[in-house]
Amino acid sequence: MKKLFFILTLILMTGVIAAQQTVKFSAQIRPRLELDNRSFHSTIPFNNYTYLRTRLGVSFIPSTDINGFIQVQDARIFGNETSTIADMKNVDLHQAYFKIDNFFKLPMDLKVGRMELLYSNERVIGTANWVNTGRSFDGAVLSIKGDKFKADIFSVKENEKLNAGDTLDQNMYGVFTDLMLAQNYKIQPFIIWQRSVPSNLLNRFTLGTYIKGDISAFTHETEFIYQFGDITASSRKQNIAAYMFAFNASYTFDEPSKPLIGAGIDYISGDDNSADNDYKVFNTLYGTGHKFFGSMDYFINMPNDTYGLGVMDLIGKVGITPIENLKATLAGHIFTANADYKLKSGSTTTNFGSEIDLTLSYKYNDNVTIEGNASLFSPGDIFKEKKGRDTATWFYLMTVVNF
Repeated sequence: MKKLFFILTLILMTGVIAAQQTVKFSAQIRPRLELDNRSFHSTIPFNNYTYLRTRLGVSFIPSTDINGFIQVQDARIFGNETSTIADMKNVDLHQAYFKIDNFFKLPMDLKVGRMELLYSNERVIGTANWVNTGRSFDGAVLSIKGDKFKADIFSVKENEKLNAGDTLDQNMYGVFTDLMLAQNYKIQPFIIWQRSVPSNLLNRFTLGTYIKGDISAFTHETEFIYQFGDITASSRKQNIAAYMFAFNASYTFDEPSKPLIGAGIDYISGDDNSADNDYKVFNTLYGTGHKFFGSMDYFINMPNDTYGLGVMDLIGKVGITPIENLKATLAGHIFTANADYKLKSGSTTTNFGSEIDLTLSYKYNDNVTIEGNASLFSPGDIFKEKKGRDTATWFYLMTVVNF
């Protein structure tokens, strides 16, 4: 009730002050039905459930150089409450920030509060929009603007334990730059620093560059990221030396149906010797893994989902727009570990398995998009031993309505 009262108060307040400043509303309703048989056991029947995400946002623009945004969110599963009159109390403050443009009349903007962060292609920092709750951070961003570059300098609080001396707190700092050096190209170097208290628990630097280019109908993107520093893992301090790289390319043919063909590779380093003092497993931090490693989400929490072995994903895809506003994409993934896994039989393997995803997206109008997906995963030797031997399947149907 307290959260509902907050929302109603917010709406009433905006109505009262609307005559004094510009106020804009935004909203989203997103139901998603899933048919889930990802257990790798054919004896276990499908589980079906429906997610619902509802967002209400209010933008305040009192003057040309300052604005604010407040967004509340309810994320639930249909029927998850104990009865039709129960209250899960799962309304949350998803975003709440103010932004000052041209701070102190300098070419820089300041944003402070709770906010979504999205950089490059979301491999290490993204909104995780697929997840029903999404992701937001608490902190501040200073954006510096130039003729040929832009730089975001941010500081966010990852953990706040309220202990004396900030014990067990963790902060993340970063600089993301956008160098506008060539037409139709994005060149974005960045560095991220995560530090805990005490620092021997985690003191990790993530340094990388993202490049994306368009040459007529040919699009390609390249990313290389290296991690170094110190971490306490397996009850001992280890030196971090991990990396990832990715290359993806696609070509769209000049035809009414816009046929597309593409291929790529994603490589996440793993550790072939967990007993030494070198920590070689790349951590994807706050990336949006659903965009890259298959729709079925077996590889979104690195390094846990790879058992510390890392993963290489070989990707092939084709796409077509058979009718106006309808896009179909078929993608295939072959997943292998980057370090040997020892089976119970004593032999070694690197085979996680393979996945096929068919996605259909239809833009009903400017406000409504309907999306459906069918996926199949054939387990390799590692997943057969860890998860099960049968083929896994998964389907969803989602509608996104924006107001």
